[in-house]
Amino acid sequence: MKIILFLSLLIWVIPGFGKVKIQKPRSQHVTAFAIIVDEMTLEKTGGAVEAYRDALEADGLSTYIVSGNWKNPDEVKAEIIKLNKRKPVLEGVVFIGDIPVALIRNAQHMTTAFKMNEDEFPFPESSVPSDRFYDDLHLTFDFICQDSVNTSHFYYKLREDSPQQLRPTFYSGRIKYPEARGGDKYEAIAKYLAKAVREKKRANLLDCFVSFTGSGYNSQCLLAWMDERLALTENFPLAWKNSRTAKFLNFRMEDYMKYRLFDELQRDEMDVMLFHEHGAPDRQYICDGPAPAGLQGYMNYIKSSIYSFVKREIERKKGTPEEIMAYFTKEYALGPDFFKDFSMEKIAEQNSLERLKTGIVLEDLKELKTNPRFVMFDACYNGSFHEDGYIAGYYIFNDGNTVVTQGNSRNVLQDRWTIEMIGLLSQGVRVGQWNRLIATLEGHIIGDPTFHFTPFAPNTLGMDMVIHKNDREVWEKYLDSPYADVQSLALRMLVENDTDKTMSPRLLTVFQSSSFNSVRMEALKLLSRYANEDFVEAIRLGLYDAYELIRRNAAIYAGKCGDPRLAEAVVDVLLNQPESQRVNYILQGALMLLPEKQGAGVYLAKEENTSQLMQQLNKDVADNVQTLAMLQDARSPQKKQISVIRYVRNYPRHANIDAYLSIIENASQAEEVRVNMAEALGWFNYSYRKNEIRQALENMLKRDQMPGKVKLEVEQTINRLK
Repeated sequence: MKIILFLSLLIWVIPGFGKVKIQKPRSQHVTAFAIIVDEMTLEKTGGAVEAYRDALEADGLSTYIVSGNWKNPDEVKAEIIKLNKRKPVLEGVVFIGDIPVALIRNAQHMTTAFKMNEDEFPFPESSVPSDRFYDDLHLTFDFICQDSVNTSHFYYKLREDSPQQLRPTFYSGRIKYPEARGGDKYEAIAKYLAKAVREKKRANLLDCFVSFTGSGYNSQCLLAWMDERLALTENFPLAWKNSRTAKFLNFRMEDYMKYRLFDELQRDEMDVMLFHEHGAPDRQYICDGPAPAGLQGYMNYIKSSIYSFVKREIERKKGTPEEIMAYFTKEYALGPDFFKDFSMEKIAEQNSLERLKTGIVLEDLKELKTNPRFVMFDACYNGSFHEDGYIAGYYIFNDGNTVVTQGNSRNVLQDRWTIEMIGLLSQGVRVGQWNRLIATLEGHIIGDPTFHFTPFAPNTLGMDMVIHKNDREVWEKYLDSPYADVQSLALRMLVENDTDKTMSPRLLTVFQSSSFNSVRMEALKLLSRYANEDFVEAIRLGLYDAYELIRRNAAIYAGKCGDPRLAEAVVDVLLNQPESQRVNYILQGALMLLPEKQGAGVYLAKEENTSQLMQQLNKDVADNVQTLAMLQDARSPQKKQISVIRYVRNYPRHANIDAYLSIIENASQAEEVRVNMAEALGWFNYSYRKNEIRQALENMLKRDQMPGKVKLEVEQTINRLK
């Protein structure tokens, strides 16, 4: 009996690298999954981890438990790479407990918005906490250092010769307790895993959701808010039963909307909650409070605002309180008694109370039972799993039914298509698999990434995404699906396998003909990969599309593409469709990026001379001439040059490309100026002159006359423009 037991243990536990232990799957399935856990967490929660493993296997995943006293991310990654080479194919991993965090540098082009100066700001602030280090095995990194304070944090640099686009090999998720919450973290993790097991056993169709948009989001454009319904009707077809199962809430609906949201979050039947808001690691920004009403209301509002401004100036030591009050009294013609009630302490107390009522904070969530099985945070920093307290973590570690969230570890672009292919969740696709499709450097699954809803019709979609991902015939058949997001996925998979680069005419046809808003948006996004004539035409048509999100993204692409043929449409929409606030705002920026004669020139020919935008355009043209002269003069202050060059990342002026290239090639320019200029050209990845840039940089490399740092940056930019 002892011999049999010993042999079974040999089969069960495989010695890993060092102290790493691997418990093999108990059952054989078509795909595999790995639980990565630290030794202490496994010791304290072993029964819960094994029950979770059993639930995963019952759900069709051959599941490994990999435990170790992890010293650094490279140790963890080495074990994942080994598992990825085994059969069955690995479709995902989850990190439970204290797994080292990789913070990535030199890869801001893989984020949606994060552009902090890595040379000027400390490593903890200017690096991106990202599990793409673990789940995108195509990428290669150089280790920099371990953080001296947060010793579980490790800094890595994306190599210049690495692939420069995200393409995760498999999906991942984090189950990390936010220790600021207090209590026993191991007990909390075990309790969470029991909840994950419970939810796996429950048949649950996705038929109830709420979408909320907070203040200041997407320029507070009502068209942007209203049009989300067009897509979600396609995404969640079962949810349109009554007024309670498909809700669209807006910060304007109540003075303090957070309390209404608490009610929604605690509804037992809730499946999905979508938050579109501004955020911080410890806060969801929900609303601004009540708008002033009546004359007295506006007077009180003005007084309160001025008091707050004065308090801020005093705290900044801009003068004595008396001097600052005297300035405001004169500036705004205030009466002699205006500041008689002024009190720093009272203002601070009032501001603190108001702040609590206008946002959801960690203390609110500590006692709240959240019930949506999946919560998406389309917000900055809510998914900052590297912090001791983070919003997304509080949503899964409570007594409610929330089992998985998606959030961002850094700031995120407001105009990102966050609900791209979210309808796959209705088809029973795992949340982690969906997140893999829309991967960003900062976007993470917090909780069980294998969670899925019951598909409303039997299908093998999730399996095909892993096993048949390279089979074009399979995806050609899926194009005939009656469901929008299945068609979108099919288009994506066909483009992923388009080695001959021949799909763009077909994508343009889909964009022109599909009745599905989501499919047209997917076609536009996929066309951006080709950045060719078909892409330009799709942008032009997209500016007039019925779906606001398509118009908005077409406006973004118009500026980033810069093709002069887009000028007429850009100006036409800008002048004649002011009701699309966010689109209008983006087009104003796009107009300044187009070549001057085609962009500003067309606008100036059509608009009255009194236009504020016209005045801004004239100023912008004049400023650009001066700026270019300063950049090209090697005697200019280096710090000023670099500051202006970094601005190019957000505002790629296509007419300036020749000047930018000359700066890189000019040996009299400072090395750091040339490095920054080479990096900035990598942001022209949608430009109609992209191939021209890449060819010019390749020619520079052939001449081999650049310093090492400049050469490396040029190589990286070439890879980014491929």
